[in-house]
Amino acid sequence: MLRFNLDPFPNFTRNVANSVLNARILIFTVVIAKLALDRLYKYSVIINPLAYDADGEATLDILEYQNPTTANEVYYALKSYGAKGRQAYMTYLFYDVVFAIARTVPLTAITTWAFKKVPASLNPGVWLPTLSMFVELFESFLLFGLLKGFPHRNKSFELFTAFVIRFKKLLFKATLALAFVSVLVGVYYAFHSLLADSVVLEKDRKDKQAARDEVQGVIRESAARRATAAAAAAGNTASPSTEVKKDA
Repeated sequence: MLRFNLDPFPNFTRNVANSVLNARILIFTVVIAKLALDRLYKYSVIINPLAYDADGEATLDILEYQNPTTANEVYYALKSYGAKGRQAYMTYLFYDVVFAIARTVPLTAITTWAFKKVPASLNPGVWLPTLSMFVELFESFLLFGLLKGFPHRNKSFELFTAFVIRFKKLLFKATLALAFVSVLVGVYYAFHSLLADSVVLEKDRKDKQAARDEVQGVIRESAARRATAAAAAAGNTASPSTEVKKDA
């Protein structure tokens, strides 16, 4: 009988979980992701000098964060950056690869941590953030090829790149949604675990109290028996002396 399972690669998920649920790896990848992201913003304004928001802050307003639908949109976006911008874009892609890999580690860690107590059939696994990472790496490869070959055009290649950019954005949004749901699931099960632990602790406290009461009862019974025995012994000692006085 076939069983429904959200994770088509459970063995892969287990192997990833054993690797990413490590404090040192998580801290290292978060730091690397932050450093790479800072570089991305730095090169973004070199690629597109207009990539600033209303407050004068740098944004990632470049091709791969836009929504191209045609080959011409891809080509003319690259053309608008100029020679300097396209050279900066190739350096940007290096840091983009580093960022894509580094950010995937905490995203997969959140998912594996949150769903480790969930029934296996409801565990989504880590295939979605992993697929999102590989698609982004493939996108970077395509953009690098277009930049190296510029100004020569290949409209099919440009159109395919536009499709990959849109597909990457869709996968990334789905990955963020999964991360959000994972946080909610993780909080729920953590609270449920704390509640269960409190019930167990309360039961343990009552069991210990009952055991102490039983021990105290045994001690009181033993003391009562000793007192009764002592009183009986004292009575037996007093009886012979009374008989001696009557004889006298």
